Amino acid sequence: MRVQLSTLTKDANAGDVEAQLQLADIYARGLGVPIDQTQAAFWYRKAVAQDSKKAQSQLGQMYLRGVGVPEDHKQAAALLSQSAQKGDLLAQANLAWCYQHGLGVAKDYQQAFTWYLKSAEQGHAGARYNLAFMYAGGIGTPRDDTKALQWYLRAATQGHIKAQLNAGLMLAQGQGTTKDEAEAVHWYRKAADQSYAKAQYNLALMYSGGIGVAPDHVAAFKWCKLAAEAGYARAQYNTGLSHASGLGTPQDFKAAKHCFELAATQSYTKANYQLGKLYAFGLGTPVNEAEATQYYRLAAVAGYAKAQYRLGQCYVHGLGVHKDAATACTWLEKAARQDLKKAQYVLGVHYVKGIGVAKDYVRAYAWLLLADNGDQQVHKALERVHDKLSKDQIAEAKVLAKVLALEFSHQQYKDKL
Repeated sequence: MRVQLSTLTKDANAGDVEAQLQLADIYARGLGVPIDQTQAAFWYRKAVAQDSKKAQSQLGQMYLRGVGVPEDHKQAAALLSQSAQKGDLLAQANLAWCYQHGLGVAKDYQQAFTWYLKSAEQGHAGARYNLAFMYAGGIGTPRDDTKALQWYLRAATQGHIKAQLNAGLMLAQGQGTTKDEAEAVHWYRKAADQSYAKAQYNLALMYSGGIGVAPDHVAAFKWCKLAAEAGYARAQYNTGLSHASGLGTPQDFKAAKHCFELAATQSYTKANYQLGKLYAFGLGTPVNEAEATQYYRLAAVAGYAKAQYRLGQCYVHGLGVHKDAATACTWLEKAARQDLKKAQYVLGVHYVKGIGVAKDYVRAYAWLLLADNGDQQVHKALERVHDKLSKDQIAEAKVLAKVLALEFSHQQYKDKL
């Protein structure tokens, strides 16, 4: 190797561009020598001086990421542009990235789309994925789900794990094609086999629901656990649920608690709620109402309706906190306004009795109307309040219920945006 390196160095110093490129590659990849990105940049720069498109592409990428040279996006974009215009597919893909994110050039989605397309047509998997992403989102081009799926599938067949996941998502939902859940499973598995946590999680959901594959809770748990071990918060939460319910694995509340704690450290709201329940009922841990209330509060403040309801009930009954009917009603109303039926019922009862709020039969009737989903308890409460109201008050309560329902719908719509 020393003889070869010596010969290459001699030829490179003499201006042999191929020798310069080989030397740069050797230092960049550590082929028989320690990796030395500074030396790699030195020899790529020599080749750039001879207008080598490969050197322009490689050195541009080094400036883009600050490898072997100071990070300089303008210099990167200039070099990548020179190489891209000569047809280098790597330079085209990286130049597109620069335009997409405004690195060294003004952000320009149409230019990004143009260069991704050029690179994708030459077979660059990453460019194919990004091109599909732009078609899917209508970024720099009109939205076209059919073309998005086509390009995701092209990248997926090259082993691109994010493309495999996204192809699976589109096939499962019937975007850009007729729904094909079995094919979605195929692509989720491809990515899952490459240890992509999101794909492992989605594959677990398919097994759990028997979607595109025979139901198999053991397989669902296996894939979900792998995603959880990779740090994916949703998978940590769902693995916790499996441990708690004994679905696909023996019931183990201590293991469930551990999983919920892992997800909670990533601010996964539902995990805090589940931890609250474990402490409240002494599952996998001694009963600790104060601790339960704290976890409910974390989830409630984050807007989780079930936690808001539980926290309200803690204040109603003095569980882990001092009894405080007014604070209880504040949290119950937050949950009720997210259309949680049991919160609407309890809040309605509080208005009937004037607990934590001023007694108000009209508001009580409105909340009980919203809570009515065929439950006998709610139905009886409605009958009792109905007898206390005039026809005009009943009409007023029904209008109020409709207004509140519209507010729920509007808020749910905003939350989806």
